[in-house]
Amino acid sequence: MPRHHAVQAQPWDILFLLSEVTSGVAQGHFSVEGCSTRQAQNALALRCAKAILSRQWVLRRFFESSQFVVVRSNTGTMGAALASYARNEDGQQVVTIEYVVVDQKFRRHGVGETLVQHFLAEASAGTIVECFCMAHSQSMQKLLRHVGFVRKSKVVAVTIDDATMLIPSHWVWCA
Repeated sequence: MPRHHAVQAQPWDILFLLSEVTSGVAQGHFSVEGCSTRQAQNALALRCAKAILSRQWVLRRFFESSQFVVVRSNTGTMGAALASYARNEDGQQVVTIEYVVVDQKFRRHGVGETLVQHFLAEASAGTIVECFCMAHSQSMQKLLRHVGFVRKSKVVAVTIDDATMLIPSHWVWCA
């Protein structure tokens, strides 16, 4: 029986996610290009807000399909995750786990696994569940391997106009 459980996020959890992602960018866990600008952070906050609002059935059709969940303790938010839902060109459901963040005090306590397992448990048969990781995110890669993900591609450096951009490794869950 899991020690923690994931619940739907509340508006104040957006600040937790943004803070942890910003910290993760500084440590190399997230792409600088995709997370470090004020515009990117505002877009992430808006996506989280939309995920929270989309739980309301009357608003669901106006928003992209995404889910923002957290793990809480009596003292506050321990971890958070954001995933998006789409269909590929074959019509197959695809769940992309975009962000998994855990407060430093609660790392190695099963919080990250609880968040990832939440999305795996909700995936119906035939659903593709994927995640992307930077090379520096060794603990996330270890977690993904532990729950049954397989790396499909390594981190790739792409240079465009003298600027180098890192494309994260691609991981797919093999049920």
